[in-house]
Amino acid sequence: MSNDQKREGFHSIEAIIDNNPHRLKKVFLPLKRNDKRIQKLIAKLESQNITFERSKKITQEPNALLSENSKKNFKDLKNKIQNNNSNKLLFLILDNILDPRNLGACIRSAAISNVDGLIINKHHCAPINEVAHKVSVGSAELIDIFFVTNLINCIKYMKKGNINIYGLSEHGELNYTDYNYGENAAFIVGSEEHGIRQKTIETCDFKINLSKNKLFNSYNVSVATGIILSEVTRQRN
Repeated sequence: MSNDQKREGFHSIEAIIDNNPHRLKKVFLPLKRNDKRIQKLIAKLESQNITFERSKKITQEPNALLSENSKKNFKDLKNKIQNNNSNKLLFLILDNILDPRNLGACIRSAAISNVDGLIINKHHCAPINEVAHKVSVGSAELIDIFFVTNLINCIKYMKKGNINIYGLSEHGELNYTDYNYGENAAFIVGSEEHGIRQKTIETCDFKINLSKNKLFNSYNVSVATGIILSEVTRQRN
């Protein structure tokens, strides 16, 4: 069984029960733990008739096995854009995020900000594995995630659909607070070591930076994601 079919932690498993209970094949609970947190989880599992058992191998956090889930692709993304009448679509694009912990944190920020979709560059990004799911504290179950094989073509399609593309870069001419994000927007973030790939940044409508500090102006990618999405949320609210 692949890592993306395994989950660990209360938040993650509870999110699946609340949103995709049909995917849970079996849940394993720590044998010697019987506190209120476990009892609450058991009640949730029983209410959905989900199979669970106690395990000696588990000491603190529950574990779960999931059925396979079909991943959404570029075609699914196009359908979402075509069938949405909003002029305030919000997307987060991950290019070159190789640390699953950063990936999980970005997913969490995206869910908090109610993004319409998270777009992952399939061949230049960490997998959404057990680590990423645990860091995302279940938020990966709450948002649409699209895996694309050709990010450049995807961005070009989005631009034709009147979606403004913003690339976060320490070399951006203007600060992130100098823009108005009221209309359709997609934000691209890259790894902290290499940033957004050159071919990707060249497709952006705008390059924006997050810091005016001339000596050190590069945030961790998950922190950068939280900052820009919080600003979009602030402006739109």
